[in-house]
Amino acid sequence: MTKLEKKLQAALPRLGVSAQEKIVVAVSGGADSTTLLDALARFRERKGLPGAIIVAHLNHQLRGEESDEDESFVRELADRLNLPVCAERIAVAAHARSEKKNLEATARRLRYDFLRRVAEEREAKFVFTAHTLDDQAETVLMRLLRGSGAEGWRGIHRIVVLSEKVKLARPMLTVTRAEVIEHCEQYKLAFRSDSSNLSMDFTRNRIRHELLPMLETFNPRIQESLARASELIADDEDFLRPFADKLLEESREGARLNVKPLQKALPAIVRRVARQWLRAELGSLQRIDAAHIAAIESLATRSQSGRFIQLPGGWRIEREFDTLELSCAPRYECALMPIPLLIEGAKIMFGDFELSYFSGVPRGRIGVMVGGLGADCEFALLRQSAELDGLWVRVRNEGDAYVPAGHRRASKLKTLMIRHKIPLSQRDFYPILVTADDRVVWAPGLPVAGAFAPDDNDSVCALIVAQRLGAT
Repeated sequence: MTKLEKKLQAALPRLGVSAQEKIVVAVSGGADSTTLLDALARFRERKGLPGAIIVAHLNHQLRGEESDEDESFVRELADRLNLPVCAERIAVAAHARSEKKNLEATARRLRYDFLRRVAEEREAKFVFTAHTLDDQAETVLMRLLRGSGAEGWRGIHRIVVLSEKVKLARPMLTVTRAEVIEHCEQYKLAFRSDSSNLSMDFTRNRIRHELLPMLETFNPRIQESLARASELIADDEDFLRPFADKLLEESREGARLNVKPLQKALPAIVRRVARQWLRAELGSLQRIDAAHIAAIESLATRSQSGRFIQLPGGWRIEREFDTLELSCAPRYECALMPIPLLIEGAKIMFGDFELSYFSGVPRGRIGVMVGGLGADCEFALLRQSAELDGLWVRVRNEGDAYVPAGHRRASKLKTLMIRHKIPLSQRDFYPILVTADDRVVWAPGLPVAGAFAPDDNDSVCALIVAQRLGAT
């Protein structure tokens, strides 16, 4: 038996697969799914487990003849193994265009809907997919880079409920891609290669071919380390979720959220309440990252009535006395909404800039961090201060003024913008960083306010980087 077979054999009882069980196996024709199907067929031949295997293949029609050849390969594979096959063709790209949705998300939704239908029609309780340990590591890294919160760090779930009668299970999450190839070589299995997996236009492929190999030079078992971290975070999430559920129930007032119960809770619970509330109201957390969740926590526990924050898609959350209300803002208002810059290393877009905030930067590291910035970037060094824990970004207001570092008198923001050649067409949408009590701290291309400039005795500083979007 190969290492893959041993791991898969150990996984089946843990998933509750009995000798009488029917299983739908999602097979794309790639190495992972071909290996999963082959190993299950061998188990069934030797031990009668599982009881029945149904092969399912969805042709996404995204790669022309290549997609059709994948379908033919899967049909021939099922025929050689004497297994029934359910195949269907869906023009995924056309669905994504008509629904104005992300192509990858649309493909995933249609694929899982297809697998659920096949399982229900064949009265199978389980659908198996061939996600591996490498897939888990790639997913965790991708979500980390995207700024996901702890829930996103859970990575790929081992079991997902597709309907009341059908569960999707991933029995190969402990199997490495190297073990998949080893199994293919031992049994001389042919498989299909998806040409899109080589394109560096996709983030996952860059993580697979560039980032993970680099990380392996630091830790050859980086995949296992990331998967273990994901499992530990999943355990924490499972423990904290009931507390968040209870607090959400106490705080909800119809579609609104009462902030009084939240102000007595730990930040970790408040952030989870915010996520669950948004998911319930928006239907998903697509494009919502950790910075948005932390902003909602700040709005609920530290801000005053009248404050509001911007969310992707034109949505905003406004604090009105002791409640938070979610509403869809007209697009022309979006640039006028103040948004927070609170999260270490987070990226926030405002106007023509992408802003990043770093705290506690040692003096010796500053040169390294800013040395590689291009001409499209501006940066500001600030004195490390508790006042900077509540920075907000807004557009300019009439009468804005501050004392620049190295000066004794206040200058109007308008005057400084003229002096530093900020184009008039950009000024009404230009990011102005202010404290929680609305004192100007900095704007890209302008001097830092003297009250927040570091001095020679400061061993650490805060750093803000502003990169102009669309610059090359």
